This record gives sequence, structure tokens and C-alpha cells, in this order.
Amino acid sequence: MNNKDYSYLDLLSRKLDPAQKIACCRTENSIVAAGAGSGKTRVLTYRIAYLIGERLINPSKILAIAF
Repeated sequence: MNNKDYSYLDLLSRKLDPAQKIACCRTENSIVAAGAGSGKTRVLTYRIAYLIGERLINPSKILAIAF
């Protein structure tokens, strides 16, 4: 694991565990696959917030699919 500062994520109502923080704050395209109730949707929404807020990605350039 890396030592990046994810303290801004702590402002959100529900904190991510270290593995979720890493998945959330990657700059590459990603697939998050895990069991039911493991926090996939939370990671996806935090990742979108990170990409828009921190990486200044235009929201129209983000494709997110959950099912």
C-alpha cells in the first residue's frame, strides 16, 4: 500500500478502509469486483467524487456502471 493522503475522504459520512481508499483514488481505468455488501457502490461514488474534485476530470468524461 502507498502512503498517499486521503484525509479529505474522512469528511464523508462513511469512511473507506485502506484497500477501498486505494481503489477509489487510482488514476487508471478500474474494475471493482467484490461480494454483496462489501462497499463497491460506495467506492464507485467516492471514486467519481475524487476524479471530479481532485483530478479535475470533466464529469461528462466519466462512465460508471453498477449492477
